[in-house]
Amino acid sequence: MKRVLILLIASVSSPASAGQGFFDDFDGEDLGGHWDFGNPKGAMFYSVHDSLLEVFGFAGFGNSDWIYAAIPQYGDFDLQATVGWTDLLVHETLSVRIGEDPRHGFVGGMAFVREQVGGEWVSRVVAAFGDGPRAERAAPSSGFHQFRVSRTGSTFAAYFDGQLLLQGSGTSRVPRVITLEFTGAHARPVDLLVDRVSVVPEPASIAWLAAGVAVVALRRRRTG
Repeated sequence: MKRVLILLIASVSSPASAGQGFFDDFDGEDLGGHWDFGNPKGAMFYSVHDSLLEVFGFAGFGNSDWIYAAIPQYGDFDLQATVGWTDLLVHETLSVRIGEDPRHGFVGGMAFVREQVGGEWVSRVVAAFGDGPRAERAAPSSGFHQFRVSRTGSTFAAYFDGQLLLQGSGTSRVPRVITLEFTGAHARPVDLLVDRVSVVPEPASIAWLAAGVAVVALRRRRTG
């Protein structure tokens, strides 16, 4: 099982350490010990199957929970996540972010949000940089989609399905953890999915993808 890979890509021309990174495609039967739960009162219901993490409800006190894992500490980084949702008429969010710890020292991230506004159900994608700008756009319907946040020098960029959503400056803090946070209504079904997540150093992300890591995402189950 791949679970978490701290890889060294020997073929890259950049320094050897630039090829290392965090990667998880949820190909086991559970989350694995590298993920910790952040909210003991959250009690999210989830399963790991078909190389997917699927969250489908909440119980107990609170309507949110998050998991987090340590990542290598890079000043310049490339965060990518393949995530999914279905068209349930419920309040729900799925957030992917990195920071100094699971809840503080925010560096960058993206989220899917569904909520009711003026009696209408609205879905949107939000991108934000710590100490920097924020942007959002309408989210497409059911399916799998790509979040990406990178920092090179003082420049941040966020992409949704390969299209630039936000660019600008942000915090210089170095991220230490990746956090996946899920919210939904108490005792109501949600359907939020994470296919894979990775954090690699820039500019090695191009070589990382060329080496075939991104191909893993392409073979995953998609809707339909």
